[in-house]
Amino acid sequence: MATGPPDHLLVVDASDAMRALLERELAQRGYDVVTAADGEHALALVAERRPDAILLDHELPGLSGLEILARLRADDRLAAVPVIMLTSEHEPALLLTSLRAGAHDHLRKPFDPAELEARVAAALRVKKLNDALVDANRRLAEQALTDHLTGLANRRHGAHELERAVALAVRHGQALALARIDVDHFKSVNDTHGHQTGDEVLAEVAGRLLRAVRGGDELARWGGDEFVVIQPATERGGAARAAERLCAAVASAPVAALDVTVSVGWAHWAGDTPDDLLARADRALYRAKAQGRNTIFPPAPE
Repeated sequence: MATGPPDHLLVVDASDAMRALLERELAQRGYDVVTAADGEHALALVAERRPDAILLDHELPGLSGLEILARLRADDRLAAVPVIMLTSEHEPALLLTSLRAGAHDHLRKPFDPAELEARVAAALRVKKLNDALVDANRRLAEQALTDHLTGLANRRHGAHELERAVALAVRHGQALALARIDVDHFKSVNDTHGHQTGDEVLAEVAGRLLRAVRGGDELARWGGDEFVVIQPATERGGAARAAERLCAAVASAPVAALDVTVSVGWAHWAGDTPDDLLARADRALYRAKAQGRNTIFPPAPE
């Protein structure tokens, strides 16, 4: 059965003998171990490669163990790395201080090898659970902002990006355009060929639109068979040409053996609200469909 790479541990201790002992004990248990004799060297090693856990002596030359711990906890990239403080003293106040500062655990020197193994294993379990939680939260956040069928931004994310684009246009006095795109005769695709084919059409249309938009534009599935493109720094002529490019991209080849086209209505920001801009683009889309579909409105200037 395949296993992942060994957990990477950093041992920081001023004693050459203690570092060598800890390195040997941990390496024998299959860990990848690096060591440092002082705080500056330890922080340099952490910058090169984030460890899965750190064993950190309280008493170090230069930066103390607590000072290093504070720096680690102040860095968002390192805040979740468990730190086991090493001490030669049995002092409850020191234990409490380090735990309050963000240490995961304590290990008293000289240590028992079984206790070392148990405390390191417990710290790594906490790290893995935290990593899994962070990854799950990231995936949930992506799902909340992503349309599951097309992989595009969903309406919620698109509306947020439109508000942001309007705010930037107000602040910097930049042009802004918005296009609303609707798949022509999509209801008949579902009614005649089934929803699975309809989903295939939507996914392929989304892919073609995504390849046709400029970098910096935001494409979102607005719902059903409708898409929206937010186009920062885009003048009227550029918006019309972009609408033509989107139409052409979708009509370039059949989808699921069907001739699929879209109609595009676009509007140029005139200092109005995001809702007003959406409404004007929607009226333009209605005009495009009324003119026969597979077309844009307003037309590109001569």
